[in-house]
Amino acid sequence: MDTASRYDSYWRNRDEGRTRARSRSRAFLALRLLEEAGPDKTGSSPARLYEIGCGPGWALEVFREAGFEVGGCDVSPAAVDRARELGLEVSCRDVENGPVADAGQDVIVALEVLEHLEEPLPVLREMCEATPDGGRLVVSLPNEYHLVSRLAKLVGRSKPGDEDDPHLHHFGRSSAQRFFEAAGLEVLGRLDDSIVPPRMPVLRWLFRPLLAVLPGFFSLAHVFLLSARVEVETP
Repeated sequence: MDTASRYDSYWRNRDEGRTRARSRSRAFLALRLLEEAGPDKTGSSPARLYEIGCGPGWALEVFREAGFEVGGCDVSPAAVDRARELGLEVSCRDVENGPVADAGQDVIVALEVLEHLEEPLPVLREMCEATPDGGRLVVSLPNEYHLVSRLAKLVGRSKPGDEDDPHLHHFGRSSAQRFFEAAGLEVLGRLDDSIVPPRMPVLRWLFRPLLAVLPGFFSLAHVFLLSARVEVETP
């Protein structure tokens, strides 16, 4: 099965309500990080936002509502068609075999995408190159070591790359930091998304202290705000 067909099947088999809620949750965390960081290094607020692996466009809807001029791409033709039904300007693109994004973006977003790629590091570097000086990246990576995941691996229910775990790469906070450093990026901020589903707001609120103290156990994903590392010239 080719990549496009595989991800057409991936999106058909997802629980739409659950996946949409998680996508929007990541998007809201991304917005918080961008707002807390303030204007970019160019002195102006970001306007153009591009999402790779945008799927049916649920996160892009959030960014558009926040005032960004949005665009995106996905390898799945079925997902792209659904995003276009929302009035989003998206294209069908395999980021591992072509340009990641059009140049001149203010923000490039990848929410739970890089762990699915055979070679994520070159893609991350291309994301950086597609932003001008002062541009920013927002990358969400699944926390592969949260409590539920640990229990699943303990009983042998999940192995890397199988149907229960389609991720080709597994990240914790330390390995994510090394991954970003290898791409020449610095972390400007991080927020964690709770393992408690968005449809349970009261329980999510009750779990906030645990998430703050033990994010490695109680976060489903880490959302990072990144910028190209600035080299300081010595006289």
